Amino acid sequence: MDDFSLDDAIREDVARWPHSQESLSRVVCGSAQGLRHKLVHFKGQHLRPEELVMLQLSSGGRHTVSAMARELGGAFLMLPPTEVCLDNQDLLVEANKIHAALGTLLTQMNEFIQNDGLIDESEKAKLDAQGHAAYVQILRFLSLTYRVYGTAEVVKTAQ
Repeated sequence: MDDFSLDDAIREDVARWPHSQESLSRVVCGSAQGLRHKLVHFKGQHLRPEELVMLQLSSGGRHTVSAMARELGGAFLMLPPTEVCLDNQDLLVEANKIHAALGTLLTQMNEFIQNDGLIDESEKAKLDAQGHAAYVQILRFLSLTYRVYGTAEVVKTAQ
C-alpha cells in the first residue's frame, strides 16, 4: 500500500476525511480538539486502539493498519467483502498487478546496481518497500483465488 511511518500513516488517514478535522475529532475522540492534541502527542497523548479503528472506519483510510502490519513484519490485505462475487477475470486483473509489482521491483533493482554496482541503505529501503508491495499483491491474489476456487473449508479459512 505505502511506506509511511505510523504517525505519517495516521495523518494520511485523517487527510482522507472530506470534512473539517474538528468534525472528525468529534467522531473519533468525542471532542473538537482531542484529535489535534493526539496527533501532535500534546502532553503525551496518543490515539487509543479503538480511536484508530474509528478513524479508519470514518475516513475510509487503511494506511494506519497497513503501517502497523508492516512494522510487525506482516501485511494488511484489503479484500472485497465476502458477498462480492469474484470470477477468473478478477484473478487475471490481480495476476497483472503481481507482474507490474515484480516488474517495478526488478527495474528498480537493476537501476541501483547499474549505477555503482552496489545497493546502499537508501536503495535497500526502497527495494524492501517495493518487495513488500509485491508480497502483499501475491497474498491478495492467493486469498482471492481461494475465494473463487476453494472448497467451502478453504474459503472459510481464507477469510
